[in-house]
Amino acid sequence: MKRSSRLILRIFSLLFVALLLIIGIASYIIIDRLSNTKVFEDVSRHTESVVSPLEPFDLQKAVHEGNAFTLEYPESGEFTILWGTDFHLRRGPFSGRDKLYALMERAFEETDPDLTVISGDLLFSFNAKEMLNEFATFMEDHGRLWAYSFGNHDGEHAYDRPALASVLDDYPHALFSTGEDWVRGYSNYPLVLTQDGVMKNALMLLDSHHSRIYADNVIAPDYIYPSQIAWYRWVEDGLGDIPLYAFTHIPLPEFSLLWESGTAEGIKLDKIVNVPLENSGLFAAMQERGNTVGIFSGHDHLNDFYGVWESIDLHYGRSASYGSYGSKDHAKGLKTITLYADDTPYMVQTYTVDQWGL
Repeated sequence: MKRSSRLILRIFSLLFVALLLIIGIASYIIIDRLSNTKVFEDVSRHTESVVSPLEPFDLQKAVHEGNAFTLEYPESGEFTILWGTDFHLRRGPFSGRDKLYALMERAFEETDPDLTVISGDLLFSFNAKEMLNEFATFMEDHGRLWAYSFGNHDGEHAYDRPALASVLDDYPHALFSTGEDWVRGYSNYPLVLTQDGVMKNALMLLDSHHSRIYADNVIAPDYIYPSQIAWYRWVEDGLGDIPLYAFTHIPLPEFSLLWESGTAEGIKLDKIVNVPLENSGLFAAMQERGNTVGIFSGHDHLNDFYGVWESIDLHYGRSASYGSYGSKDHAKGLKTITLYADDTPYMVQTYTVDQWGL
């Protein structure tokens, strides 16, 4: 065969391989989106029937029933939370799970957290159950306690949220609860931090659901429901006047108001602050007793700003997703939240892959 013929054959072979690769990637994306299932609630904030308990919230009873957890402060009086959001664990050649686990291991070494909190979208997979087992096993292998509230992509595809929740029963380091039966959602529960048995702070995890069809058939993020707001008040009243730190995957409408006010610090690289189109009133409920110090949310992978809105701190998490959208100009990362048993103000610190050289 002449040299020119071999060259032409080689070029055509490379073009054919490139075409197959492009077709494969396109097919993967199309199939993924076609099989991606939106999960809509069957009631609205106007029609949900709420039957709150007559008795006050009792922490010991809630712990006994598996609807709450307590954790003791270290002797130092400092409690470090490693906060992650939007991991989007999935299989496939572009999942980047190895990078995410390397990020987690580096964070464990660097920050030695007392607890890891994943505020939603841990999963984004056809087989979310397999991915959840993989992550839970990773945390068990590293001996790390972790808590988890559902985001909009958790519970899509083959496994709904109750099915995923049942997986975590087999993992001792997973501090997870489906919450009270009368509350909408499957991950509404408190974690109370104590010192010598005395309650000092509490983390309030809330399920922020998926999407909702609003007026004119507009689909946008769902909101927090009346039963959840009633639950928040109920737990808050039962815990007394201790500082509360709330975690929701989808940011509340107040995040958008904060950015529009021009007082926020940080960046907004997403086109919008993707919040519910209706304000269901959780933020107003948080203001009533004044115990809620801060709200920590994710969902928008390219937003990372914070600020104070009407006396409550609002924080975006740093997306750690290698298997979903992002930007080369916005490094993946995690944050730590350090709480103190005395009156020292809490601290938030961001760690990114570019800082760590990963």
